[in-house]
Amino acid sequence: MSSSIKSVVFAAGVAFAPLSIAQAEEDAPPPILFTNVDVFDGFSPDLLMDANVLVEGNVITQVSTDPIDMEGAFVIDGTGKTMTPGLIDMHQHVMLNPPEGTAAYQTRWDEASGGAIAQHHLVNNILMKGITSVRDIAGDPLDIAKAIDMGLIPGPRIVSSGGAISQTGGHGDWAGRNVPPGIIAEHADVTQASQNSWTVDGPDEVTKAVRLNLRRGAGFIKVMGGGGVSSEFDPLDIMGLSEEEVAKAVEIAADNGTYVAVHAYHDESYERHLRLGTRSFEHGFLISEDMVKKMVAKYKETEDIVWSFQCFMSVNSFGSYESMPAFFTHEQKLKGVRVGEGVRAMSKWMNEYDMFTIGGSDMFSPGLVEKIKEDITCNVDAGFTPAQALKHWTGNAGIVMAWSGPKNPYPSFHLGRIAPESYADILLWDGNPLEDINLILDESKLQLVMKDGRAYKNTLADSDSIMYRPAVSEPKVYP
Repeated sequence: MSSSIKSVVFAAGVAFAPLSIAQAEEDAPPPILFTNVDVFDGFSPDLLMDANVLVEGNVITQVSTDPIDMEGAFVIDGTGKTMTPGLIDMHQHVMLNPPEGTAAYQTRWDEASGGAIAQHHLVNNILMKGITSVRDIAGDPLDIAKAIDMGLIPGPRIVSSGGAISQTGGHGDWAGRNVPPGIIAEHADVTQASQNSWTVDGPDEVTKAVRLNLRRGAGFIKVMGGGGVSSEFDPLDIMGLSEEEVAKAVEIAADNGTYVAVHAYHDESYERHLRLGTRSFEHGFLISEDMVKKMVAKYKETEDIVWSFQCFMSVNSFGSYESMPAFFTHEQKLKGVRVGEGVRAMSKWMNEYDMFTIGGSDMFSPGLVEKIKEDITCNVDAGFTPAQALKHWTGNAGIVMAWSGPKNPYPSFHLGRIAPESYADILLWDGNPLEDINLILDESKLQLVMKDGRAYKNTLADSDSIMYRPAVSEPKVYP
């Protein structure tokens, strides 16, 4: 290997085992200097060519086209490679990856199995594929997130809403049809017992559920503003939480310096939440052009709201009855087809009127979570440029992550950008995804995955080197 490649694999080979503070300081990796790399900074449609990027500890400290002199730094020659920020999935459901999705906890799986399945996907299908952060937006992986941050297990950064806030019979009511719901019901279903979703009614119960989430460490709040596809009791056209309930959730979130995100599809729900102070608008695939214009006008006035685009699920999975997930019922598939018909027009309007946008996969359960990055390429199929698609999943996402304010578990530096004072969440690609976005689907082109200054994937080394880190470990076979 060349000396530069030896340098990167040495720096990338830091052990995952947790260290004491004294050990960490003594064994901290040296500064890492990337040279001659073409940089997508998370925002600009133009690459910064032949740049140099310095990482010290877990933070990017310099980005420059001029030489950077850092004594003792390990030098990585990035000639011919493109550097991007780590990807950020802004609509992930970490705990909903058993085979049956939201219905999984009714009869077949418990909280422990849900956590085990979640950890498998967090490593193999998220972190190792370049998604270094997720915004978990319904579910309760808060202790998994804590274990990751403590260095006990590998995984991406997680900012979670905790359990979704739903009314009885709403999109977050995942109990079996004959199971009595209730936030503290004696026979509450496993979904509520595991705090993945709260079924609540009235401002007082909303207050309790929101405060429980924030007490557990939620970074923001997710509420159900209308019906959904993957749930049983709620047609798409119904309203979700009442005005009083929404206002209470927004009030408590604001009291804690954070914000509310809403699941909704149609004009009436978007209008209610826009008026009452909700900041993150998920889905919306049945809204009108007039509502899109209202969203854009509000953003340009205040810069405090965002539209979150779940492209793959709405355009591809919901593109036809036959393409819907196998675990959906007939009625759920019909709802999905209707969403698939509406999304093409509204996403075009969002792009045309330049709405502030983030991207989130909403892809959960086996068969979908393995190909989360197809949500990014789907953005391009829907009319956005490759640079816009990556911006949705990097720079814009990082801005919204910071909206959690004092509830943000990662407040020290920026997420989603290659710039000074940004976390060293860095990807190196063999090629340029701004020219061909489908390059991101070829895992062999993703040669380095760095999160928090540590490399979790590294194929720059020879495959027989002890420093070689493939994307997914081969299973051991015992006699």
